Amino acid sequence: MILTVDIGNTRIKWAQWHADIIVNRAVAAYEAGECLSVFDVLFSTVEKPSRVLVACVAGEEMRTCLSSWIKGQWQLDVEYLKAERKYKNILNAYADPRQHGVDRWASVVAGHQSFPGYSVCVVGAGTATTFDLVNVDGRHLGGYILPSYATMRVSLLADTANVSSVYEGQYSNYGAADNTSDAVNRGCHKLLQAGIREICQSAKDEMGASMQIILTGGYAEMILQYPDMPEMHHKPDLVMQGLYSIMMHKDKGV
Repeated sequence: MILTVDIGNTRIKWAQWHADIIVNRAVAAYEAGECLSVFDVLFSTVEKPSRVLVACVAGEEMRTCLSSWIKGQWQLDVEYLKAERKYKNILNAYADPRQHGVDRWASVVAGHQSFPGYSVCVVGAGTATTFDLVNVDGRHLGGYILPSYATMRVSLLADTANVSSVYEGQYSNYGAADNTSDAVNRGCHKLLQAGIREICQSAKDEMGASMQIILTGGYAEMILQYPDMPEMHHKPDLVMQGLYSIMMHKDKGV
């Protein structure tokens, strides 16, 4: 069994692979400082893997915590993904690939592999809303980053006096609000909705109408509720698929 782990800023996901197929998966939210207890619960049903492959954007403290837990429980070294200049025919647009998040790099690879013969726009709906454009021959054209709904809302409430809002959690397609709490929530949703539509349309203008839009990340289900959005292919395991593909490919030395 191969264990892949995707550690974001607020959530940890894992998937177990057998014969190149995901056979089990789980996800958990976490807060800073509680990593060991989260791992105890999250990995409680995981049988000892032969390898642990990880994409982590949560910083060195989290990497150290995970490595220590894996070493103590399974006597294994963690293998961490790095964003690189090239993978097979996929060329990273970043002059310094280290500045391109490893989760985004994994999604670029998996997105391109998922739709051979098409250009793709990969939308990552996490703590930030990221966009990566990859043309049909595998050339990464760069991307865009927007704040997520939650990030916009927290920032607005932190920087604006006398404004409070109750978090609704889910999007509801209502009109203009008659109270401040709903006005904040609906305004943030409208802004994110408009930004996603604009960037996806710009990507189609640049790469052609046949371009495929791929959506992944923890807020994907919320975004899929937005009305009047372009067609999107929801791929919850996209980061895992890219992580597995890159690391196993390297292992084979191809």
